[in-house]
Amino acid sequence: MKLKNLVNGIILAFSVVLIRFIDVQIYDMNIVITLLLLVALIYGSMRIVERFPSLDQPVSKRMSFTVNTLVIVSIFLVFFIFKL
Repeated sequence: MKLKNLVNGIILAFSVVLIRFIDVQIYDMNIVITLLLLVALIYGSMRIVERFPSLDQPVSKRMSFTVNTLVIVSIFLVFFIFKL
């Protein structure tokens, strides 16, 4: 697995959390607007990540498992703490 794939996964996860936080805590958005913002945020972030050639290096399975576990745990904590 490449580091770029790991970063793209993190972008996907935290984009959903950010948009959900804005939708619940700050401004109640229409579902269409929410989805459009989510797609734009994910697409823009992934395009930025593709510009970094240093992210093409491989990542070990242990590092990949660790980062994915931390992302999943942090998502559950954020949803629990902010009651999203």
